Amino acid sequence: MVKRALLKNDVLSEGRPLHFMSSFAAGFACACTTAPTDNIKTRLMSQPVDASGKGLLYASTADCFKKTFVAEGFKGLYKGFWMQWLRIGPHTVVTFIVFEKLRQWAGLQPV
Repeated sequence: MVKRALLKNDVLSEGRPLHFMSSFAAGFACACTTAPTDNIKTRLMSQPVDASGKGLLYASTADCFKKTFVAEGFKGLYKGFWMQWLRIGPHTVVTFIVFEKLRQWAGLQPV
């Protein structure tokens, strides 16, 4: 979507800068959509447990989500967002740049 918009509006032409900018935006979108889930998962996994291994803070994923939202609001779901983006952003950029290069080597048209 971003790549097509950049091409359509003559912002960039086909090539590495276009691939970088569009994959950078894809990484940001990915971080935005997965951050709440990743945050809840991290909270569940890092909570203290009793002798039997049962969590002491949260009873379930839904309970963790509810308690986080009530205590910290919407922003609480995006705590640590920038670190997540720093992790997934470069991965997405490299993945899509390599993908486009492999398509070029295979003689296929750019996506």
